[in-house]
Amino acid sequence: MIRMNFQKKKIEFFERTLLDFFIKAGREHLPWRKKRITAYEVWVSEIMLQQTQVARVITYYNRFLQRFPTVEVLAQVSWEEFLPYYEGLGYYTRGRNMLLTARSVVATYGGTFPRDKKLLQTLPGIGPYTAAAIMSFAYGDNHLAWDTNLKRVIGRFFLGGKHLITDEREWEEVFHTEKKILNAALMDLGSALCGARPKCEACSLRKQCRYYKEEGRQEGVGKKQVSGRAVVGQWQEAEVYVFLHERHQKYYSSLKTRFQPFILPAGYTTRAGIKQYFLERYGLTLSVRPPHNKIHIEKNPVLLVNAQILLGEPSFAVFSKKALTEYNKERGFYKL
Repeated sequence: MIRMNFQKKKIEFFERTLLDFFIKAGREHLPWRKKRITAYEVWVSEIMLQQTQVARVITYYNRFLQRFPTVEVLAQVSWEEFLPYYEGLGYYTRGRNMLLTARSVVATYGGTFPRDKKLLQTLPGIGPYTAAAIMSFAYGDNHLAWDTNLKRVIGRFFLGGKHLITDEREWEEVFHTEKKILNAALMDLGSALCGARPKCEACSLRKQCRYYKEEGRQEGVGKKQVSGRAVVGQWQEAEVYVFLHERHQKYYSSLKTRFQPFILPAGYTTRAGIKQYFLERYGLTLSVRPPHNKIHIEKNPVLLVNAQILLGEPSFAVFSKKALTEYNKERGFYKL
């Protein structure tokens, strides 16, 4: 058992220090941290927070709940009614799954999210983490919500690294603090201090943190790698290859006889510019991802961009993912 691997004093120090941080610097201002929050409200926040920064979600969350205050209301709307309150968050499969889940909760469970982790995970878009978050924050049950922050903080402190956590279930019994509070505190400390570039010198846990003892004092630990995907300088004048799809099920081609992405002229390198181009030329509303690669073709800069159709009726030839893969392999592009 994990409990046998650590001294009781070390566990007590961890919980005491973590809670002290939470009292002083916890993000209690977040709208989904209110008392007596419903499972529906927790679910909305957790879905929106997937791959999206907290500061950006707050506005969406408040506006969304004003328009769709209950799961019953959400279950009755169409994609077209839903989209204006979600558009801009990206990952639109999440949004479609929200509608499917809302309808399922109303039809199967009478409008109440089940108080059962396994049943929650049968709903579209709800995985182990989101299910645990609903069980903890809404129902007060004894579940750790294993997001990146929890794995990073617990893994670093006790083991030296988050990837060393092998059995998450065993950790449920290690801590005595109420899991609702513990989850929130771990998320906040992970976000504020124990991120990809840890701020160890500002963290009170460092006194007994294994990661800090083994790596945190070494020069350069946590140094952020500079991505080569940034659009700067010459890339502002690059051509843009747009790989257009619909829910990664249909891949659209600018040619009818063979697959080819849409090649936009220089001047449309921004996401807003790409959206404007397709709206004005084809009447389509797109979700555009940041460039996933930048290359040179015959010494000319080219950006590779993924985009998804949200609204509109495309009249392009449709190809399979196999055709897309073959196109990328032939040209040495990164796999999409």
